[in-house]
Amino acid sequence: MKNFTYVLNPTREEIGTVSEYYDFPFDYVSGILDDYENARFETDDNDNNLILLQYPALSNYGEVATFPYSLVWTKNESVILALNHEIDSRMIFDREYDYKRYKHQLIFQVMYQMTHAYHDYLREFRTRRRRLEVGIKNSTKNDQIVDMIAIQASLIYFEDALHNNIQVLRKFIDYLREDDEDGFADKIYDIFVETDQAYTETKIQLKLLENLRDLFSNIVSNNLNIVMKIMTSATFVLGIPAVIVGFYGMNVPIPGQAIKWMVWAILVVIVVVSGWVTWLLHRKDML
Repeated sequence: MKNFTYVLNPTREEIGTVSEYYDFPFDYVSGILDDYENARFETDDNDNNLILLQYPALSNYGEVATFPYSLVWTKNESVILALNHEIDSRMIFDREYDYKRYKHQLIFQVMYQMTHAYHDYLREFRTRRRRLEVGIKNSTKNDQIVDMIAIQASLIYFEDALHNNIQVLRKFIDYLREDDEDGFADKIYDIFVETDQAYTETKIQLKLLENLRDLFSNIVSNNLNIVMKIMTSATFVLGIPAVIVGFYGMNVPIPGQAIKWMVWAILVVIVVVSGWVTWLLHRKDML
Protein backbone atom coordinates (compact mmCIF):
# COMPACT_ATOMS: atom_id res chain seq x y z
CA MET A 1 0.00 0.00 0.00
CA LYS A 2 2.37 2.64 -1.26
CA ASN A 3 -0.15 5.47 -0.79
CA PHE A 4 -0.84 4.65 2.84
CA THR A 5 1.14 5.96 5.83
CA TYR A 6 0.56 4.55 9.32
CA VAL A 7 1.74 6.82 12.15
CA LEU A 8 1.75 5.39 15.68
CA ASN A 9 2.65 7.36 18.85
CA PRO A 10 4.45 10.15 16.97
CA THR A 11 6.41 12.99 18.52
CA ARG A 12 5.73 16.60 17.53
CA GLU A 13 8.88 16.54 15.41
CA GLU A 14 7.69 13.44 13.54
CA ILE A 15 4.29 15.02 13.01
CA GLY A 16 5.98 18.11 11.62
CA THR A 17 7.96 15.97 9.17
CA VAL A 18 4.84 14.11 7.96
CA SER A 19 2.72 17.24 7.61
CA GLU A 20 5.49 19.04 5.73
CA TYR A 21 6.06 16.11 3.39
CA TYR A 22 2.39 15.77 2.47
CA ASP A 23 1.73 19.53 2.69
CA PHE A 24 -1.20 19.58 5.10
CA PRO A 25 -1.72 21.56 8.34
CA PHE A 26 0.25 20.45 11.39
CA ASP A 27 -2.85 20.22 13.60
CA TYR A 28 -4.37 17.60 11.29
CA VAL A 29 -2.24 15.04 13.12
CA SER A 30 -1.12 16.82 16.29
CA GLY A 31 -4.64 16.50 17.68
CA ILE A 32 -3.98 12.88 18.59
CA LEU A 33 -1.43 14.02 21.21
CA ASP A 34 -4.37 15.19 23.33
CA ASP A 35 -6.43 12.23 24.51
CA TYR A 36 -9.41 14.55 24.99
CA GLU A 37 -9.33 16.09 21.51
CA ASN A 38 -12.82 16.61 20.08
CA ALA A 39 -13.88 14.84 16.91
CA ARG A 40 -14.01 17.05 13.81
CA PHE A 41 -14.01 17.16 10.02
CA GLU A 42 -11.93 19.72 8.11
CA THR A 43 -10.90 20.56 4.54
CA ASP A 44 -8.15 23.05 3.68
CA ASP A 45 -7.57 25.21 0.59
CA ASN A 46 -5.26 22.57 -0.93
CA ASP A 47 -8.02 19.92 -0.92
CA ASN A 48 -6.48 18.02 2.00
CA ASN A 49 -9.12 16.45 4.22
CA LEU A 50 -9.14 15.45 7.88
CA ILE A 51 -11.63 13.38 9.76
CA LEU A 52 -10.72 13.03 13.44
CA LEU A 53 -12.77 10.50 15.35
CA GLN A 54 -12.45 8.71 18.68
CA TYR A 55 -11.89 4.99 19.08
CA PRO A 56 -11.93 2.64 22.11
CA ALA A 57 -8.75 1.09 23.49
CA LEU A 58 -7.21 -0.02 26.77
CA SER A 59 -5.64 2.85 28.68
CA ASN A 60 -2.45 2.74 30.72
CA TYR A 61 -4.61 2.21 33.80
CA GLY A 62 -6.20 -0.98 32.47
CA GLU A 63 -9.63 0.52 31.77
CA VAL A 64 -11.28 0.93 28.38
CA ALA A 65 -11.26 4.58 27.34
CA THR A 66 -11.55 6.49 24.06
CA PHE A 67 -8.74 8.20 22.15
CA PRO A 68 -8.55 10.35 19.00
CA TYR A 69 -7.25 9.19 15.65
CA SER A 70 -6.59 11.30 12.57
CA LEU A 71 -7.47 10.07 9.11
CA VAL A 72 -6.05 12.38 6.44
CA TRP A 73 -6.31 12.05 2.68
CA THR A 74 -4.39 14.46 0.52
CA LYS A 75 -4.81 16.04 -2.87
CA ASN A 76 -2.35 13.43 -4.18
CA GLU A 77 -4.61 10.55 -3.11
CA SER A 78 -2.37 9.60 -0.18
CA VAL A 79 -3.99 8.38 3.05
CA ILE A 80 -2.44 8.91 6.47
CA LEU A 81 -3.72 7.20 9.62
CA ALA A 82 -2.29 8.55 12.89
CA LEU A 83 -3.13 7.38 16.40
CA ASN A 84 -1.58 7.32 19.85
CA HIS A 85 -2.63 3.83 21.01
CA GLU A 86 -1.95 0.68 19.07
CA ILE A 87 -4.87 -1.25 17.61
CA ASP A 88 -5.36 -4.59 15.91
CA SER A 89 -4.67 -3.45 12.34
CA ARG A 90 -4.95 -6.81 10.60
CA MET A 91 -8.35 -5.89 9.16
CA ILE A 92 -6.70 -2.92 7.47
CA PHE A 93 -3.48 -4.46 6.20
CA ASP A 94 -4.64 -8.00 5.38
CA ARG A 95 -6.93 -6.93 2.55
CA GLU A 96 -6.74 -6.45 -1.20
CA TYR A 97 -7.70 -3.00 -2.41
CA ASP A 98 -8.87 -1.89 -5.82
CA TYR A 99 -6.26 0.60 -7.03
CA LYS A 100 -8.93 2.80 -8.66
CA ARG A 101 -10.98 2.98 -5.47
CA TYR A 102 -8.09 2.53 -3.07
CA LYS A 103 -8.63 5.74 -1.09
CA HIS A 104 -12.32 5.19 -0.46
CA GLN A 105 -11.91 1.52 0.41
CA LEU A 106 -9.11 2.22 2.87
CA ILE A 107 -10.99 5.05 4.58
CA PHE A 108 -14.07 2.87 4.87
CA GLN A 109 -12.06 -0.04 6.26
CA VAL A 110 -10.42 2.11 8.95
CA MET A 111 -13.78 3.54 10.04
CA TYR A 112 -15.39 0.11 9.92
CA GLN A 113 -12.77 -1.38 12.24
CA MET A 114 -12.93 1.49 14.70
CA THR A 115 -16.73 1.37 14.83
CA HIS A 116 -16.87 -2.39 15.35
CA ALA A 117 -14.34 -2.09 18.17
CA TYR A 118 -17.10 -0.29 20.08
CA HIS A 119 -19.50 -3.16 19.45
CA ASP A 120 -16.90 -5.70 20.61
CA TYR A 121 -16.33 -3.85 23.88
CA LEU A 122 -20.06 -3.30 24.40
CA ARG A 123 -20.60 -7.05 23.96
CA GLU A 124 -17.94 -7.67 26.60
CA PHE A 125 -19.55 -5.15 28.98
CA ARG A 126 -22.93 -6.80 28.45
CA THR A 127 -21.49 -10.19 29.41
CA ARG A 128 -19.80 -8.75 32.51
CA ARG A 129 -23.02 -7.01 33.57
CA ARG A 130 -25.03 -10.22 33.27
CA ARG A 131 -22.42 -12.06 35.30
CA LEU A 132 -22.76 -9.40 37.99
CA GLU A 133 -26.54 -9.76 37.96
CA VAL A 134 -26.23 -13.50 38.61
CA GLY A 135 -23.85 -13.12 41.55
CA ILE A 136 -25.40 -10.06 43.12
CA LYS A 137 -28.13 -11.73 45.20
CA ASN A 138 -26.01 -12.90 48.12
CA SER A 139 -23.13 -10.48 47.76
CA THR A 140 -21.71 -8.51 50.68
CA LYS A 141 -18.30 -7.79 49.13
CA ASN A 142 -16.92 -4.82 47.17
CA ASP A 143 -15.59 -6.76 44.14
CA GLN A 144 -18.82 -6.36 42.18
CA ILE A 145 -19.13 -2.63 42.87
CA VAL A 146 -15.54 -2.06 41.72
CA ASP A 147 -16.28 -3.87 38.44
CA MET A 148 -19.47 -1.84 38.00
CA ILE A 149 -17.57 1.42 38.46
CA ALA A 150 -15.00 0.36 35.83
CA ILE A 151 -17.71 -0.56 33.30
CA GLN A 152 -19.64 2.62 33.99
CA ALA A 153 -16.55 4.79 33.52
CA SER A 154 -15.90 3.17 30.12
CA LEU A 155 -19.52 3.60 29.06
CA ILE A 156 -19.39 7.30 29.95
CA TYR A 157 -16.34 7.66 27.69
CA PHE A 158 -18.18 5.73 24.97
CA GLU A 159 -21.31 7.86 25.21
CA ASP A 160 -19.45 11.13 24.73
CA ALA A 161 -17.14 9.79 22.00
CA LEU A 162 -19.93 8.15 19.99
CA HIS A 163 -22.08 11.27 20.21
CA ASN A 164 -19.22 13.35 18.79
CA ASN A 165 -18.43 10.75 16.11
CA ILE A 166 -22.04 10.76 14.95
CA GLN A 167 -22.01 14.53 14.48
CA VAL A 168 -18.78 14.38 12.47
CA LEU A 169 -19.95 11.46 10.32
CA ARG A 170 -23.12 13.36 9.49
CA LYS A 171 -21.08 16.34 8.29
CA PHE A 172 -18.78 14.05 6.34
CA ILE A 173 -21.70 12.41 4.55
CA ASP A 174 -23.16 15.80 3.62
CA TYR A 175 -19.75 16.83 2.25
CA LEU A 176 -19.48 13.69 0.13
CA ARG A 177 -22.96 14.12 -1.31
CA GLU A 178 -22.24 17.72 -2.23
CA ASP A 179 -19.23 16.49 -4.22
CA ASP A 180 -21.32 13.90 -6.09
CA GLU A 181 -19.59 10.98 -4.35
CA ASP A 182 -22.88 9.33 -3.49
CA GLY A 183 -21.50 5.81 -3.82
CA PHE A 184 -18.93 6.44 -1.11
CA ALA A 185 -21.41 8.49 0.92
CA ASP A 186 -23.70 5.47 1.11
CA LYS A 187 -20.83 3.34 2.46
CA ILE A 188 -20.06 5.96 5.10
CA TYR A 189 -23.77 6.05 5.94
CA ASP A 190 -23.47 2.37 6.88
CA ILE A 191 -20.74 3.38 9.33
CA PHE A 192 -23.02 6.13 10.62
CA VAL A 193 -25.80 3.59 11.28
CA GLU A 194 -23.41 1.24 13.11
CA THR A 195 -22.13 4.13 15.21
CA ASP A 196 -25.65 5.25 16.06
CA GLN A 197 -26.53 1.69 17.11
CA ALA A 198 -23.47 1.59 19.39
CA TYR A 199 -24.48 4.95 20.85
CA THR A 200 -28.00 3.70 21.59
CA GLU A 201 -26.72 0.51 23.20
CA THR A 202 -24.26 2.52 25.29
CA LYS A 203 -27.05 4.66 26.71
CA ILE A 204 -29.16 1.57 27.45
CA GLN A 205 -26.28 -0.19 29.18
CA LEU A 206 -25.56 2.93 31.25
CA LYS A 207 -29.17 3.04 32.48
CA LEU A 208 -29.18 -0.69 33.25
CA LEU A 209 -25.89 -0.39 35.11
CA GLU A 210 -27.12 2.57 37.15
CA ASN A 211 -30.19 0.56 38.16
CA LEU A 212 -27.98 -2.42 38.94
CA ARG A 213 -25.72 -0.31 41.15
CA ASP A 214 -28.73 0.96 43.10
CA LEU A 215 -30.04 -2.59 43.41
CA PHE A 216 -26.63 -3.84 44.47
CA SER A 217 -26.34 -1.19 47.18
CA ASN A 218 -29.81 -2.06 48.49
CA ILE A 219 -29.06 -5.80 48.47
CA VAL A 220 -25.73 -5.37 50.25
CA SER A 221 -27.35 -3.13 52.87
CA ASN A 222 -30.21 -5.58 53.30
CA ASN A 223 -27.84 -8.55 53.63
CA LEU A 224 -25.78 -6.70 56.23
CA ASN A 225 -28.95 -5.77 58.12
CA ILE A 226 -30.00 -9.43 58.16
CA VAL A 227 -26.59 -10.47 59.47
CA MET A 228 -26.69 -7.81 62.18
CA LYS A 229 -30.26 -8.79 63.11
CA ILE A 230 -29.28 -12.45 63.50
CA MET A 231 -26.19 -11.56 65.52
CA THR A 232 -28.18 -9.24 67.79
CA SER A 233 -30.92 -11.82 68.35
CA ALA A 234 -28.38 -14.58 68.93
CA THR A 235 -26.56 -12.39 71.47
CA PHE A 236 -29.87 -11.74 73.25
CA VAL A 237 -30.76 -15.44 73.40
CA LEU A 238 -27.28 -16.46 74.58
CA GLY A 239 -27.50 -13.80 77.28
CA ILE A 240 -30.37 -15.67 78.98
CA PRO A 241 -28.23 -18.65 80.15
CA ALA A 242 -25.54 -16.21 81.24
CA VAL A 243 -28.03 -14.32 83.46
CA ILE A 244 -29.47 -17.48 85.06
CA VAL A 245 -26.10 -19.14 85.61
CA GLY A 246 -24.67 -15.87 86.92
CA PHE A 247 -27.56 -15.52 89.37
CA TYR A 248 -27.06 -19.01 90.77
CA GLY A 249 -23.32 -18.56 90.83
CA MET A 250 -23.41 -15.80 93.44
CA ASN A 251 -21.63 -16.54 96.72
CA VAL A 252 -24.75 -16.00 98.91
CA PRO A 253 -27.53 -18.31 100.10
CA ILE A 254 -29.88 -19.10 97.20
CA PRO A 255 -33.21 -21.00 97.25
CA GLY A 256 -32.81 -24.65 96.20
CA GLN A 257 -29.04 -24.76 96.57
CA ALA A 258 -29.27 -27.81 98.84
CA ILE A 259 -31.30 -29.83 96.33
CA LYS A 260 -29.09 -32.34 94.48
CA TRP A 261 -30.95 -32.18 91.19
CA MET A 262 -31.12 -28.35 91.19
CA VAL A 263 -28.43 -28.10 88.50
CA TRP A 264 -30.61 -30.14 86.14
CA ALA A 265 -33.58 -27.94 86.94
CA ILE A 266 -31.53 -24.89 86.08
CA LEU A 267 -30.49 -26.43 82.77
CA VAL A 268 -34.12 -27.26 81.96
CA VAL A 269 -35.18 -23.71 82.78
CA ILE A 270 -32.38 -22.34 80.56
CA VAL A 271 -33.40 -24.54 77.63
CA VAL A 272 -37.11 -23.76 78.02
CA VAL A 273 -36.69 -19.99 78.40
CA SER A 274 -34.11 -19.76 75.57
CA GLY A 275 -36.31 -21.88 73.30
CA TRP A 276 -39.39 -19.78 74.07
CA VAL A 277 -37.51 -16.50 73.40
CA THR A 278 -36.07 -17.92 70.15
CA TRP A 279 -39.56 -18.95 68.99
CA LEU A 280 -40.94 -15.54 69.90
CA LEU A 281 -38.19 -13.70 68.00
CA HIS A 282 -38.68 -15.94 64.95
CA ARG A 283 -42.43 -15.39 65.03
CA LYS A 284 -41.92 -11.62 64.97
CA ASP A 285 -39.38 -12.01 62.12
CA MET A 286 -36.56 -10.79 64.31
CA LEU A 287 -34.41 -13.87 63.90
